[in-house]
Amino acid sequence: MKAGDQDVACGQTVEGLGSAGSPATFNDARFYVSNVRLVDSAGKEVPVTLDDDGLWQSNGVALLDFEDGSAGCADGGTPEMNSKVTGTIPGGEYSGIRFELGVPFALNHQDVTAAASPLNIPAMWWNWQYGYKFVRIDMKTDAAATDGAWFIHLGSTGCTSADPAAPPETPCDRPNIADIWLDGFDPAANVVVADVASLLAGVNLSESAPEPPGCMSGPDDPDCLTLLPAFGLDVATGRCSEVGCATQTFFRVK
Repeated sequence: MKAGDQDVACGQTVEGLGSAGSPATFNDARFYVSNVRLVDSAGKEVPVTLDDDGLWQSNGVALLDFEDGSAGCADGGTPEMNSKVTGTIPGGEYSGIRFELGVPFALNHQDVTAAASPLNIPAMWWNWQYGYKFVRIDMKTDAAATDGAWFIHLGSTGCTSADPAAPPETPCDRPNIADIWLDGFDPAANVVVADVASLLAGVNLSESAPEPPGCMSGPDDPDCLTLLPAFGLDVATGRCSEVGCATQTFFRVK
């Protein structure tokens, strides 16, 4: 994960972020991806079979982890880091990549203490009802109303169950899973960059509604009104506002 050309790291302060040019110190930076596909020369999607490595990938879900458990990341963080997704694909020429930022419904509402890694991390989980935090980016900014706390916890909302300790039987009203389409991607020559500076370009990090600090994916949270579209998502529906979540600014091909 980067902030412009600068690598994001635990305890590191990046200046000039967001619409107010705010400073932000990073205390967590992780996200899940799933349903990874490449696009061949005929425009056809070809699924990538992700490696089940027992740590970062299982059941078609991968965790990208850019925190090392140091400094402000010590609470809930881990020393291990991962910046890549590995898998197999048939030989051929490919010119695009597509993936979902999130955990599919079938895996999203399970017991985190019994789940296979990487879905066994309590810091990336809300509860049975709402499931996992697909993206967790924790920051300390100069937002006075929240004593500097500015959190990005992207996950499903509108999930109906008997209580928070029970999984929903039907998909959540707002899944908040972004289906990202990127062109100009050759797996032999290119990488995908997650750029938090671009994601936050329209967000004022010097302000935050106190409850909660930052955006926890709620459609009525004023801090989410600009942030969710930067993930390519419609605030009201929790789905891509355009095909391929075209309004997203988080990911780019390099």
